[in-house]
Amino acid sequence: MPSLHDIQREFSRYLLGGGAGRLAEAVRFDRLAGERRAQIYRNHFRITLIEALGATFPVAARLVGPDYFATAARRFAAAHPPSQPVLAEYGAEFPAFLETLPHAPEYLGDTARLEWALNRACHAPDPPALDAAALAAVPHGALADLSLAPHPAARLLVSPYPVHRIWEANRGGAADGATVDLAEGGVALMIWRRGVDAMVRPLTAAEHRFTAALFAGAALARAASLALAADPAFDLAATLAFLLGEPVFLEAPPEGDAHDLRHRP
Repeated sequence: MPSLHDIQREFSRYLLGGGAGRLAEAVRFDRLAGERRAQIYRNHFRITLIEALGATFPVAARLVGPDYFATAARRFAAAHPPSQPVLAEYGAEFPAFLETLPHAPEYLGDTARLEWALNRACHAPDPPALDAAALAAVPHGALADLSLAPHPAARLLVSPYPVHRIWEANRGGAADGATVDLAEGGVALMIWRRGVDAMVRPLTAAEHRFTAALFAGAALARAASLALAADPAFDLAATLAFLLGEPVFLEAPPEGDAHDLRHRP
């Protein structure tokens, strides 16, 4: 009789498409043979993963149609099984996988990346966020060297396609027949969570350069310099007002230096 570990390993291999081997012998059966019962588990496993991907990437599914999406999801699940038990965290590699498929729209991968970013924003941890009052407490002379850390729910996405418009035109509740002109060009997006809702906002080139620099750990003065290089008319005060009005950066930990608001584990 194989050990429990051997049975579990054989069952995992079978769920991912391997042969039954001696697995059927270890499955209890009554009216259904062991091999048939194992097949039911495998089918249920596949359907669950396909449905999970459909729930996370509904716009991508709508763009290619249910049959194409189901086939893509089934192939993805076979090649990229879950590595952890939370299905809301399953699908990080799916946008890149979609780009390898034949006849997929050129913008499909980046549209799926936006959906993944929105999904992660919804399920990210929710530590306290930095606000204007906390920033105001920093001595004026220390602001230039101030560095911030992004909130776990906040992220940036850049695409050569107007993926936010594609997403808006194809998500639930969108008007039928809405069209998007790809000639609108690319976009830089901020994704974050407000309460329980994931939010998305296009950024100007200067806003994106400023925010991306801060997310990468640059000091406030350096980030502002990069933004001004992209657009001499960059409005630092207005951009900071937006970023501090939303939970985009982490609040300083109690033991942190008052001049350094970076997160410390």
